[in-house]
Amino acid sequence: MPSEELSKRIKCLPDVLGSLAADPGIENSIRSADASRDALESLYPLDGVEKSALEDYRKDWLSRYVYNSNAMEGSTLSLPDTELVLDGEFLPTDGPARYVFAAKGCADGMETVRRFAKENRPLDTNAILTLHQITALDVQPALRGTFRPYGYAVRIRDTRVKTADPLEIWDDVDALVSTINTCNAHPILRASGFHAMFENIHPFADGNGRTGRQILNWMLLRAGYAPICIRHDTGREYMNCLERWQVYDDPAPLISIISKYIVHEHDSIGDIIKGIRESAEDEPGLPG
Repeated sequence: MPSEELSKRIKCLPDVLGSLAADPGIENSIRSADASRDALESLYPLDGVEKSALEDYRKDWLSRYVYNSNAMEGSTLSLPDTELVLDGEFLPTDGPARYVFAAKGCADGMETVRRFAKENRPLDTNAILTLHQITALDVQPALRGTFRPYGYAVRIRDTRVKTADPLEIWDDVDALVSTINTCNAHPILRASGFHAMFENIHPFADGNGRTGRQILNWMLLRAGYAPICIRHDTGREYMNCLERWQVYDDPAPLISIISKYIVHEHDSIGDIIKGIRESAEDEPGLPG
């Protein structure tokens, strides 16, 4: 059956997001994220050594991102195994091969996200389908890059969230995309709201969480923020934050956790740059 409540939430999302800026807690979360971004930007431009160090960090970040995002969905690949898989050096023999495909797909999807952001590609339904097709490499080919077929209902485990009826998915996703693209709320609010409603729709047969986190990072990158890596050991907290918004109309927990991860990423990158500069200042001068 169509979820009238979900469709209503999507329709009312701009008004909800517009009202959140007046919430002191949410305002503080966003202010902290913006301040961390501004502090990082103040360190630019970078020299060659700093750029090289950040490339190393980005490679390490991608492994952690793939590991954590897939671990939340049940992958048993360890972080070291994930690193080796992404380097093309190792194929684990003690776990399902689909987890290897999931790792490769998630990594390729994140690189696609970075390209989309660099090209300033607008968020649309076709782009979402493309991201799923690339990311969900472990899913049956017939189900990749296509929304759930008629009769394919899904439930989000251990939650009270009611997902969209397959017949309503196209309309709900199109409405959500249009709503977000025409909303003037703060970028973090827009990204958080889209993420909550996208996961509520749960448009795919599998790979919704991974694809949703790719889109979340795409929206953050387009707005000038660093992409975030949500740790799998906080997965229950993250899922609870989503459910608080989707079921109980309480957006603050999700906005808070996303903002905290943004601050963490900016601070981590900033610490690398500052560490390099402090080391250079401490080096003794060359003899004349």
